Amino acid sequence: MSIDDYKRAMNYELLVRNAFDCPSGMRNGAHLCFMQNAMTMERGETYANHLGSFEKQFGKVKNYTSKALIKLTKTKPYSSQSDFFKELNDRLVHISTIDELMGIVDIGLDKLVIIKNS
Repeated sequence: MSIDDYKRAMNYELLVRNAFDCPSGMRNGAHLCFMQNAMTMERGETYANHLGSFEKQFGKVKNYTSKALIKLTKTKPYSSQSDFFKELNDRLVHISTIDELMGIVDIGLDKLVIIKNS
């Protein structure tokens, strides 16, 4: 796992943790290992049978991301931008790669930081 992959997976974790105001862990998918597993599976670098297929792991990460974005639409102070987070969530339906998912995660996290700092 490269440092760049670690940073990207950490962005996923930060989005989920901020949305649910929770610590790092398995609850709500708030751990970077979910994204790291999907990343390595997409590249064919792991064959861990207990994780299932890439599609299964990717679907799990997409679902956790969707739940985080929906939570942000209902949680202050982020709910002031609920339309923005709903639009990002709607885009999840059409994605099929980690790069596309990470694009949505990064946009959401950037907006979250702007809202937190304003």
